[in-house]
Amino acid sequence: MDTCNHKVDSENHNCDMSSPPSSSPLCYASLNVLPDEILEFIFTYLPPYGDLEHCSIVCKRWHGIVKNLVRRSKFNLEKGLTDFRLRWEVFSPQTAAAASTSPVAFIAGRFAHSAVRQRNSMYVFGGGSTSDTTFNDLWRFDLTHMRWARPVATGTYPSPKGSASMVAWKDQLVLFGGWRYPSLHPPYQPWCLFDELHYYDLGKNRWLLRNTMPCPPPMAGHSATVHGDRMVVFGGYQITDDVNINSNDTWVLDLPEQRWWQPLFVGNTRPSARYGQIQIELGKNHLLVVGGCGGANRVYTDAWLLDMTRDVWSWKTLTVRNKRFGAVHMWCNPGCKVNNYLVVVGPSPNMPQDFQMMKQSRVPVVGGRGPPPPNPHQNMPQRGQRILMPERRLAGGLGGGLGQNRVNRIGAGGGAGGALAPQEQYLANRRAILNQHMQQAQQFMHNNNVNNNNNNSYQPRSGRLSDLHAPPAPAAAAAAPSPPSPPVRPPSLAAADGDVDAAQRLQRNLALRCRDNEPRLPKRFDEMYEDPFRMAAFNVPTRSRSASRDHNERIRRMEEKMNAIRNSRRSAPAAAQVEPQPLRAPSPKRLRCNVQSLFVCDISGILSSSEPALDWVEYKNFGVLRGAPDRLILSSLIAGNGELILFGGVHKETLTDITHHVSNSIHFLSFPRDII
Repeated sequence: MDTCNHKVDSENHNCDMSSPPSSSPLCYASLNVLPDEILEFIFTYLPPYGDLEHCSIVCKRWHGIVKNLVRRSKFNLEKGLTDFRLRWEVFSPQTAAAASTSPVAFIAGRFAHSAVRQRNSMYVFGGGSTSDTTFNDLWRFDLTHMRWARPVATGTYPSPKGSASMVAWKDQLVLFGGWRYPSLHPPYQPWCLFDELHYYDLGKNRWLLRNTMPCPPPMAGHSATVHGDRMVVFGGYQITDDVNINSNDTWVLDLPEQRWWQPLFVGNTRPSARYGQIQIELGKNHLLVVGGCGGANRVYTDAWLLDMTRDVWSWKTLTVRNKRFGAVHMWCNPGCKVNNYLVVVGPSPNMPQDFQMMKQSRVPVVGGRGPPPPNPHQNMPQRGQRILMPERRLAGGLGGGLGQNRVNRIGAGGGAGGALAPQEQYLANRRAILNQHMQQAQQFMHNNNVNNNNNNSYQPRSGRLSDLHAPPAPAAAAAAPSPPSPPVRPPSLAAADGDVDAAQRLQRNLALRCRDNEPRLPKRFDEMYEDPFRMAAFNVPTRSRSASRDHNERIRRMEEKMNAIRNSRRSAPAAAQVEPQPLRAPSPKRLRCNVQSLFVCDISGILSSSEPALDWVEYKNFGVLRGAPDRLILSSLIAGNGELILFGGVHKETLTDITHHVSNSIHFLSFPRDII
């Protein structure tokens, strides 16, 4: 294009290229012969900043093509945010040094810095370093030529600090607040906050310090936006009377007059005290505050709208919809506004989050102390069987003594299909077993008294605790002839209460023992017999764990598997044996599991709707896009021309190390180019 002479036709306003001299051996083609679609596709490979501006002033046709390209790129970016069809591109010092033949300057890696875009440049100030220090340098990144430069500024430099707010207003940068990093060497940099207000003149490259009274207290981690000729500051981390506190105050700076003042609010409705929140501008008289942190385990995901249309301002809380698709750490992760969307970059939601407690599973116990409910598909007790059941207690059986017993008679019309609660089924089976054992003991004592036989052939009854959950014996077994027994006097109410007490004690003692339907509990007991009048600890026979049926079954299967492997190796010839394969390297997807995810929130209906609300857009693949950068915190995210720019940050896993792993790479998030 440099060898072509562009001429503008005064009549048709078309771009033309004069033919080259005939002495030139090269063949030249005119770009004017290409259709508009091809020219627009070629322009997509140019940086959407200075180069496109230069192309738009060539001719009227190119101006229309560039205008259509800018409009299409913005539309594609918004569409890609909702469809999650975007891609990440990285600009790192390694790639830039390989593409350039001359030495180039690069910014040092940093985090908790301040970044803002002004026209075709991105400005970065301060931040934390890799060695427990903070910067006070200002760097400029040329988005057109992809080149870093440090302006030689004059005037009163700001103090080294991070987490300060920096906004662009006309041809100036406004810097306020910040904190100095707590150094490991106290003689060098003690920890402190700042209330400095600096103006940076982009045309003169000069810092100007402005001290006005009254002014906000020293703060850091606050948020700021520009609304016309006003800068609104909210929240932040402060120190009052040597006490660290979070603030929810609002301060306003008159930018032309350089004067601070605090507005008046309607009522006491306002956001909670916080720092690190995301604040975006919704017009001249509205702003939105989302997220923030109020301290340990107090991470906010709410949203607030500030109305500045009247002399007395007002805060209004907003409804947040689809919270399961929203970002959860909007205090150490950046966010910015893209037309009608709020974009947040943070950790992937399928990974453990900060301040998240792992839920411990507890095995439920019926009534707070009994075994769990049995299988509901088990059969019911036999018809006509009388079952004594204790009354339920309030508060899980933690009340006073036993209540009055109630007699629950299952009539013949009820049948086996009568409805009983699981705990009632369990108590019914237990009561049936106790009645059966009591009748056997009474029969044994009666035979000894009649025959005057004092032998000691009585054996303790056997059985398993799982029998309580098993169905009762079939009718055929129940109908089997039994030895004649003398008539037994029905037990009195006092005896019944004693049996119930014994059953309750046994139920409490055996609550923590092994059960077949609870594999999560340690198998320490294998109940063989139970006695309601003895302690549960003495009711457990000495039986080793290896005698368990399940344990023996697992051992048998393992031995069969090992024998099968040995036989296959012996039967195969030595030459046919396959050499062991080397371990395969993990897939790229597994290596890139801890990356940044994208979260998008629709904010188009806040000002136009009668009931303003935020709608988080449902993400795809947990918001992970192709080429996503590693997980970083305390980075910056700004909106460009049809793209998003992510810079800096520190790896969260290295915050406890003396030397942090800090990034100085720039990641661009844009829509993939169309293919013609």
